Amino acid sequence: MVSGMRRDIEGLRAVAVGVVVLYHAHFLGLQGGFVGVDVFFVVSGFLITSLLLREHAASGRVSLTRFYGRRVRRLLPASCLVIVGTVVAGNIWLEPLRLRDLGTDAVASGGFVANIVFAQRGTDYLQSTLPPSALQHYWSLAVEEQFYVVWPALLALLLWKGTRSTARAAIGITALSIASFIVCIWQTSASQPWAFFGLHARAWELGAGALLAIAWPRIVAVSPRARGLVGWVGMATIIAACFAISEAMAFPGFLALAPVVGTMLVLVAGDDATHGPVMILRNPVMQWIGARSYSIYLWHWPALIVGESALDGPLSAAERVVLVAGSVVVADLSFRFIENPVRHSRPLATRNNLALGIGAGLVVVSIGAGLVLRNKSIDLSTDVVATTPTFVTSTSTPVETTQVATESTVSESTSTVVDATTTVPAGPPPPVVSPTEPLTAIVEGVATEKVPKNLEPSLVGATGDKPIIYDDGCHLDASSTEPGECVFGDTTSSFTVALFGDSHAAQWFDALDAIAQQRGWRLLSLTKLGCTPIEQITYNSTVGATYPQCAPWRANVKKRLAAEKAAVVFISYSNRLQQVGVRQPFPDQVWLDGFKKLIPELRDIGTEPILITDTPYPGRDVPICLSANVSSARNCAFSRETGIRQSRLDTNIAAAVDNGAQVLDVTNWMCTDKACPVIVGNLLVYRDSNHITTKYAEWLTPLIDAAVTPYVEGVRQRTRVS
Repeated sequence: MVSGMRRDIEGLRAVAVGVVVLYHAHFLGLQGGFVGVDVFFVVSGFLITSLLLREHAASGRVSLTRFYGRRVRRLLPASCLVIVGTVVAGNIWLEPLRLRDLGTDAVASGGFVANIVFAQRGTDYLQSTLPPSALQHYWSLAVEEQFYVVWPALLALLLWKGTRSTARAAIGITALSIASFIVCIWQTSASQPWAFFGLHARAWELGAGALLAIAWPRIVAVSPRARGLVGWVGMATIIAACFAISEAMAFPGFLALAPVVGTMLVLVAGDDATHGPVMILRNPVMQWIGARSYSIYLWHWPALIVGESALDGPLSAAERVVLVAGSVVVADLSFRFIENPVRHSRPLATRNNLALGIGAGLVVVSIGAGLVLRNKSIDLSTDVVATTPTFVTSTSTPVETTQVATESTVSESTSTVVDATTTVPAGPPPPVVSPTEPLTAIVEGVATEKVPKNLEPSLVGATGDKPIIYDDGCHLDASSTEPGECVFGDTTSSFTVALFGDSHAAQWFDALDAIAQQRGWRLLSLTKLGCTPIEQITYNSTVGATYPQCAPWRANVKKRLAAEKAAVVFISYSNRLQQVGVRQPFPDQVWLDGFKKLIPELRDIGTEPILITDTPYPGRDVPICLSANVSSARNCAFSRETGIRQSRLDTNIAAAVDNGAQVLDVTNWMCTDKACPVIVGNLLVYRDSNHITTKYAEWLTPLIDAAVTPYVEGVRQRTRVS
């Protein structure tokens, strides 16, 4: 059993919090600094189990009230202070649309379930692209607090009277840890957010520390010199993990073994192995940081997140240094005047019920602060009323269109629309016509200063402004690979077209559905979260892992296209999907090779492809940005260079055309030659950081109709003739 102050553990805490802070502040290229949390888990399992074993050895029992009283004194005062402080700071500096979520996170953090909230949010595609929460780091506290709820009673049960109680406890902990590790491996591939945030997939790390505590009497029998050498191996393993592991990898999974085993080896070295890591861990600076590691961990992340909004980020290196340094100062103050005095309070130490009562009060305060913020009314109104924009090109050259079912007021277009009943001569159909110049409404949108009071959709309702295929199961989630029935448009028609791609294809559903109904086309919706029609093995940020489900889905879609005799397929996708392992966009050659394979495959099964180019990326959540800039909306517009990777766009277009596909380039309906607006007339263009709203897609419907219908009707006529 372990007793007394351990300088090596204090120093190890300094290492853990140090790498976490460096990672969050983007310093030193520490791409895997998040493994510092794994270090904390092992240390916590070791210390808590050692404490309980020592108490059991002395008294033959484990006092739950004494244990929870200690945990309350140790954790809750600083935790509550940071939650309340973050709520207050967020109310002042965060964008208004982020306040409701911050309130929810404060409630979850105060109630020890933050990890569950963040796991759910991480697996919700519509929320996974939101800016990080200022309280997101409370997930690890929730894991430990949930562990503390069950561990004392479980250990006491394992140590129940009888012979070989310690051996029985070791066997029980080993079995539970192995089970948790197996779950961790499975969950990391199935749903990485749940593996990362969930106690069930992290318990083995705490269990590893617990096993070390049980084995400690045997460990100390080994010579300090040998243990010191083992400790250096452990320290090297932790540091190597900080640089070698990255967010792009499947973590925790097997990779978490590196920081966990490394921490165990450093703990094995102990405080008495003077030639081991304790040589550096006992340094006064390390001891100072280690003593304040909990407070530093609590304060640094809100400082960076709220600071980024207050300073209209992204933060410069100098700003990050200042914010981190400031958070350390605040952490020191809270350590000296809140954390330490309460932790070592003699009245509270001798009156556990009083400590528990105060703890309950602190939980109520934390949750109450969150509820107040969550229910705060937000005023995002202005005095401006805007009109629905009309279709006029930047040269104001009038052209005619025919109407398609839409609420938009249509005055002009760029090509002649062919009615569904029009006879088209046999032969090659006329090509799809892309806009060659921006609309006047786009030019005017860049200069929009105030958010209109009649904005559609509203800023508050923007997140929910999504096509119906999200709700009826036709836009498949991460795990699904079999397309549903999903027939829209004119469902009685014998002429079938299809929509094939990811969420950037799904965003065009409303427009294509309206056109299909008007023109007498039967429309199949065949879309799936994060899957491009091009054969690629991608990293999926929603599941946080390699995304193998795309390949079987693509195969099933092609079978469906052939079975349904789809004459035309509209394909669209995000051209910023990430490669596995590096989490960088695919190189141009991948697109070239992909189209060279895809287009002939589609044409071989009798369907003619039309590529709808990707929409621009604003680079930040547009409704959130506008909520902080209701009278200065231009601050949320972005440059064409930022939103459109021109070389990648050109590569995609060239690859499609060279392989026989038609292309509808929508960029001039989204941007001028220099800038891209986020409001056009009274229409909100983006519902988040990269998807257009259904209202904007509906507004563009007549233009899309004018561009593609002559070609589609030409294909239709050709199929009739043949």
